[in-house]
Amino acid sequence: MRLILPIIIIVFFLRPASPITAQLQTGKAAGGPSFFVDAANFASKDSLKGRLEVFLKIAYSELVFVKINETSFRAQYEINYTLTDKKQNPVAREIHDQTILTSRYFETVSDTRFHFIRETFNVPPGEYELTVTLTDKETQRFGQRKLDTPVKIFRDKPLGISDVLFADKVQKDTAMDIINVVPNVFRSFDADYEAYWVYFEIYNSRLSEKNRELLDSGRNRKENLDLIYRILDKNQNVILRDSLVKTTYAYQTFSSILLDKTKLSYGRYILEITVKRGADKAVTRSPFDVRVANIRGSDIAGAAFDLDQAIKQMRHVARQANIPKILKGTKEEKEKFFYEFWKPKDPTPDTERNELMEEYYRRVSYANRYFTSGYREGWDTDRGMVYIMLDAPDAIERHPFDIDAKPYEIWYYYQPNLKLIFIDYYGFGDYELLMASRQEFESYILMHRR
Repeated sequence: MRLILPIIIIVFFLRPASPITAQLQTGKAAGGPSFFVDAANFASKDSLKGRLEVFLKIAYSELVFVKINETSFRAQYEINYTLTDKKQNPVAREIHDQTILTSRYFETVSDTRFHFIRETFNVPPGEYELTVTLTDKETQRFGQRKLDTPVKIFRDKPLGISDVLFADKVQKDTAMDIINVVPNVFRSFDADYEAYWVYFEIYNSRLSEKNRELLDSGRNRKENLDLIYRILDKNQNVILRDSLVKTTYAYQTFSSILLDKTKLSYGRYILEITVKRGADKAVTRSPFDVRVANIRGSDIAGAAFDLDQAIKQMRHVARQANIPKILKGTKEEKEKFFYEFWKPKDPTPDTERNELMEEYYRRVSYANRYFTSGYREGWDTDRGMVYIMLDAPDAIERHPFDIDAKPYEIWYYYQPNLKLIFIDYYGFGDYELLMASRQEFESYILMHRR
């Protein structure tokens, strides 16, 4: 269904929200497939090394599928993992070929269908940089991600706690032991998630095999620890705090917590988890995002909602508003502007949800994930602006390596008959609209204002 927002919103397709969300990463090669990487540090079986688990997700739509017979399509890509130390000396390297097969054509162009893989490194403790390069074998286009990945060992401390792994799902057996974890590589949630799961591991050296032999037989084979977790907003205000008693039976304890999604709305947060036993304690911290789903009055009134950021990101649709001036106003003035802008555009005013606003911020999140350059968030780029206003193009031509030409892309919108050309003038992955295309885009917006 197509909706045209009154006053200053242009052609805006209202579609079901995609699970795609924002996690900003650096190093994308011009024109290459976009993919997402997360990494977490856990204890290794080797007491002198740490274990680095690396998780990768790529949407099917980012790869080129070829038809291999009457009913099957295939995509092939290569992944190159390189781990280097502070001096850029290589510490570990893995190269793997991956193949995706499907019999459904619609999956080959889907941005909600993902291929997921995992890689493990056991390395000495230290500060590392992980570079992941993904090459589509059909086109030889490549994309790249770089992550700072500190690795430590845990057996040298009385208590330890691993990095946090945000999860799409944590499966448990009838005894409530964790049997499977599906990582949330994006470190991001929204209201479409049934639960906000967090996975981590606790390491209790008192219950290591070495120390257990020193304990009296049949006694002290378990120990209760205090577990406290807090969620802080960007201003270090505590949004949520809870505690529980965690019983440990061995050196390594698989653990999870379920965050209260009703207390979290749009914004970036820090999750802090502390495990304590008397004077001994260990702490882990990790950032995560919550995407806009439904913003209520209580959300805006509380610190959990980053109202300033949400207003900044309205620039593409609130074109007649003086956003810098609004941001200098009082909290009450900003809340009033936000509500008065979105409330009349709610397609279902008798319900709590404002689907049009949700769709807008879904597109912002998508733009941040796919179009962020080295110095600008995706929503603030030309490709992000066009995506937010018109949704995904019907077709994209990518030209990252043409001789005697800077990298460029052509986006085709069939129904409005638009052909928009973006050029990466400086080689940083920030594609700017060609002047003629900008004029064509702006003219189309002007014609469809109401």
